[in-house]
Amino acid sequence: MLKKITISVLVITLQIASLGCRANDINLPDLGTPSDSVLSPVKEKEIRDSIIQQIYEYDLVMLDPIVADYIEKLGFGLAVYSENPKAPFDFFVVNENIVNASAYPGGLIIMYSGLFLRTDSESELASVMAHEIAHATQRHMSRFYAGVKKNTIPMILGMLGAAAAASYSDSRDAPIAIAVAASALNQQSMINFTRAHEYEADRVGINNLEKAHYNPLGMASFFEKLMREKPSDERYQLPEYLRTHPLSINRVTEAKNRAHASKGKEFKESELYDFVKERLRVLTKNIEIDNVSYYRKLFAEKKGSEISPSQKYGYALSLHYSHENKKALKIVKTIKRTNQTQLVINLLQANITAEINRSKGKQLFEKLYKSYPESPIVIEPYIQMLSTSRDFEDRNKARSLARKLVQIFPEKPNYYGLLAIANQNLGKSIEANEALASKEHKLHNNYRAVRVLKNILKQELDYYQRARIEAKISTYENLITKDERSREIMEENTRRRRY
Repeated sequence: MLKKITISVLVITLQIASLGCRANDINLPDLGTPSDSVLSPVKEKEIRDSIIQQIYEYDLVMLDPIVADYIEKLGFGLAVYSENPKAPFDFFVVNENIVNASAYPGGLIIMYSGLFLRTDSESELASVMAHEIAHATQRHMSRFYAGVKKNTIPMILGMLGAAAAASYSDSRDAPIAIAVAASALNQQSMINFTRAHEYEADRVGINNLEKAHYNPLGMASFFEKLMREKPSDERYQLPEYLRTHPLSINRVTEAKNRAHASKGKEFKESELYDFVKERLRVLTKNIEIDNVSYYRKLFAEKKGSEISPSQKYGYALSLHYSHENKKALKIVKTIKRTNQTQLVINLLQANITAEINRSKGKQLFEKLYKSYPESPIVIEPYIQMLSTSRDFEDRNKARSLARKLVQIFPEKPNYYGLLAIANQNLGKSIEANEALASKEHKLHNNYRAVRVLKNILKQELDYYQRARIEAKISTYENLITKDERSREIMEENTRRRRY
């Protein structure tokens, strides 16, 4: 599998290079002139929105509500102590077993699940996040993009370029290749330019770690760990993070020296870290372990008293996904709960119970929902459980909850997808397609949104439905950019050639 991925990345990289002379065909955003000292906020947002659109389109985003909620809280908990706490930020986990993290213009921070799994403490994880936040607040990426020549844009915007080039490839590994190329192309070309920026991000990041009450030694320990690693197979390179964030003994030493200044202070770490890490161990794509076998071996090697609550959680989760729900329920009931961890454990128990006895599982979800009426990590799995029911009231409840989610979190595209499914399950095809159009709109695919809405107009609508749809079409059409229209037409032509 790794060999196939490497080939895909090479092919896509060559495609981008060959397309470099016709950047207009790739339809990247206009980055302004090289004389600009930094990109304008409008141009930064355009880049950020384009990258977010691509990672959703190629199914790279980790949409698991517990993981997404945890990483957002970690990110914003650090950003509030940054030099620009009011700056816009978006935090995403890309579901690939790659050790890397990246910062992009507009406050977009992307972390790969493989990096999370390589950390040994929340402070190590937070150190990477703080480092990337520092890149964003110091506007390192914005300065770089503003200073390059326009004919190099297809190479440095790795995510957008790879996604565009992938449209010419039939490779099933294209999404994985994009994940790799996103960082490799985006940052490898900047190493010489950013060495000073890496030191600055270390310094600013360590200060933010201390302010947020994390152990600033986490940065040095994580760097040190990566530098000690050697590939088990000589055909493969060092972790991506080492190549896109060039490390040196001096950087590690300076990080240690800065961190030691905080000696004697109290630090805090969330008990949720270990549970989310085990959850990612089960959910991450292309991980070279069989989850159930991994935990069975772990339990066999250790005595029962040595198994941590988070490892029991991971084992129960892996059994649940393997449809061994009775064994999973038996284990999850033995997990020690604390104030910080009880919700995620109780949610897993509710999910497992619902597979064994829907009525009892539903009761557990109702109880959790009453205690956490606005929590997405409760509402989303509750919707999914209700949506599989044949009972009209359950499906109607799922629709009501999905509508509540989009009202509380109107900028989350995936919640509109849940609403579309909930509407379709009730036979409400018009409302389902409206929700899909809203999802495309939130992903800045206004051309597609308009196309969906115009198809709705072909159906029999009452006066109010037609007026509502036509109003949305008018709004979204005004938001379609020239680049988006060209991209969509190009993709439509490509699909026609294929079929």
